[in-house]
Amino acid sequence: MTSQLSLLEPWPVRERTSSRARRVRVDVRPDGEIVLTIPRRVPRDMAWRFLEQSRGWIERTRARLARPVVPLPWEGSRELAELRAQARAIARRLLDEESARLGVRYTTLSIRDPRSRWGSCGPDGRIMLSLRLVMAPPEVFRYVVVHELCHLRWRGHGPRFWALVERQMPGYEQPYCWLREHGARLHQALLEGV
Repeated sequence: MTSQLSLLEPWPVRERTSSRARRVRVDVRPDGEIVLTIPRRVPRDMAWRFLEQSRGWIERTRARLARPVVPLPWEGSRELAELRAQARAIARRLLDEESARLGVRYTTLSIRDPRSRWGSCGPDGRIMLSLRLVMAPPEVFRYVVVHELCHLRWRGHGPRFWALVERQMPGYEQPYCWLREHGARLHQALLEGV
């Protein structure tokens, strides 16, 4: 369902209801589309108030995405199969190293190309990572792996979770900020066959 919020006109807002979402979420896609995710049990008007309160963040994010894109050295230089294989090899090595240091066990690894997520961790230890992480600096890839493995200890993003991430990867804020600043460019890069 697509709706418009008066204060955000003429920006299109796509509204989606999710049974899996735990909280209201606002995302700005690389093409500038705004997506409002509403958990099933949250009233719609409350979700739209949250969207309205996020206006400043939305404006800043859209402005950042509108900046001219300077080609990165990896763009157009690799085949999809090669990227996927490289991402899997790096992910497997990092997962083995970091899970041993953290004292947790993951069960399976999948490499995918989601539109907006860098990774996920299921309660059963299944880890999903974006193949586009292979195009980011190595510390960014490592940060996402550490982040997802820490979810095997803490499911949410509360203080204890972030304290664990900090213990596992001191200075994680730098790759975290890199993803916020440059991640949209990784999603914008066209990969043949994706």
